Amino acid sequence: MLSALLLFLIAFGAVLVLERFVHRRLQEVFLLLTGHVEAATLLYSLVLLPGVALHEISHALMAVLLGVRVRRLSLRPERQRNGVVRLGYVEVLRSDALRTSLIGAAPLFAGLGALLLIGALVFDLGAMQSALRVGSARSILDPLLALPDATDSWLWTYMVFAIANSMMPSSSDTQSWPPVIGFMAACGAGLLLIGGVGVVSAIAPFAQDAARWLTAVFTLTAFIDLVVIAALAILARSIGLFTGRRVEFK
Repeated sequence: MLSALLLFLIAFGAVLVLERFVHRRLQEVFLLLTGHVEAATLLYSLVLLPGVALHEISHALMAVLLGVRVRRLSLRPERQRNGVVRLGYVEVLRSDALRTSLIGAAPLFAGLGALLLIGALVFDLGAMQSALRVGSARSILDPLLALPDATDSWLWTYMVFAIANSMMPSSSDTQSWPPVIGFMAACGAGLLLIGGVGVVSAIAPFAQDAARWLTAVFTLTAFIDLVVIAALAILARSIGLFTGRRVEFK
């Protein structure tokens, strides 16, 4: 159980770190290519559009399901005053902390669902999950190296890339999470105190399987991100040498 949880945390942490490099590299390539901030921002947003659309639509659908009015939905990229690019947004009316938290978390749930579906139906994610159960590095690497063999692999690899790098909640999405997480933690502690070892034994198999499946998804995502980051770095270097342009991030 602990090993499965540790692998999940490592894979999830890797995806969080790599996501920042992906966004930075994409912006760098398009800035070098166009030499124009607005054009680069538009191209950057178009690359991630499927994931951004899923992100914002999942916000809106969750709000509708919870009875919270949606005021506005936009997929138009906007560069903020601090230089950060907002690829889309949804405006909803104010609600209680629980519903606001669920609306904020909707893109993560939707993104993970989509990645699990693509992984299971296209990229044999089950083999990777089984490899994690065995714990062999070679058996984990084999399904990753076999990604190009899947039907329409480049299309589905792109979809995984776009969704995975757009599904993480923004800082505004997580503002109402602390009290809800605290309440859930308190409820969990109460159940453990009441049920003791029996509760742990009952949920351990499910938690272990869930952790392995999520680890497989994040491993797949991290592998694709690493390949894309390397390709973008080479592309940025080549464009920079050809155009004489240079991009510096503050």
